[in-house]
Amino acid sequence: MENADRNEFATPTLMRSARGAYAQAIRAQLNAIGIDDLPRNGAFILAGIDTSGGPRQNLPAELGVTKQAVSLVIDVLVNRGYLERHSDPGDRRRVVLKLTGRGQEVVDATLRGVAAVDRELEARVPPEQIEAMRSALIALTEIKATDLSTGAGRRRPARELRRFSPIFGVRDLAAALAHYATLGFHTFADDGGDQYGFARRDGIGLHLAVHDATCPGSAYLYVRDADALYQEWSRPGIAGHTHPAGPTPYRMREGSHVDPDGNLIRFGSPLED
Repeated sequence: MENADRNEFATPTLMRSARGAYAQAIRAQLNAIGIDDLPRNGAFILAGIDTSGGPRQNLPAELGVTKQAVSLVIDVLVNRGYLERHSDPGDRRRVVLKLTGRGQEVVDATLRGVAAVDRELEARVPPEQIEAMRSALIALTEIKATDLSTGAGRRRPARELRRFSPIFGVRDLAAALAHYATLGFHTFADDGGDQYGFARRDGIGLHLAVHDATCPGSAYLYVRDADALYQEWSRPGIAGHTHPAGPTPYRMREGSHVDPDGNLIRFGSPLED
């Protein structure tokens, strides 16, 4: 856009438009080397593994996530062959992380993507303006960490609870994953094993664990249209049983599905006034 046009946009609009430049360049470099299974923030966490054998102390703050969230991503990176995890011979309580060859390829690709954007930026903007931009971004980061709504300058408490993922007991993981795939979920086993797996769709997730399924699990799904979901889940060839949706006294139109292992999913959408 022309300089005159740029000045017409509010700062939040410009930031939304620009924030994907580095991510897009990094993604292109990763695609070029055939990397397509990194978890969210995986590339940045790999690049943040320092010479001491672990993630930098300030990495969670840089990513805007909790330490627990970083640990979960590290578990996935280990399982998928990007990191190796060992006990420290000098301190058995300490775990040492090391990039594998594949992990180093991701770091190198990430650096190439960042460097490509930096070169483009330096060709378009004078150095003093780039430095001023960095100062402004640092200030915005500090503002984000401050609760402006109270005017007291307090830091917002870390948000711990993000979403609910029930764990369903199943007899056969492969069969359970196949069943949930017919319901439109993306399914996969944990680290290629046969004891634990996941089913995800539209931002929600189920955990499937092989154990004694005499005590089945249950979950409630809030959906856009309960009748439409009933039609989808009652198609020929789908195992288990799906009950049609109907009105409830608590102003929900509600149906249910019982999977082959006896786990119950109640699903409902608000009744229109």
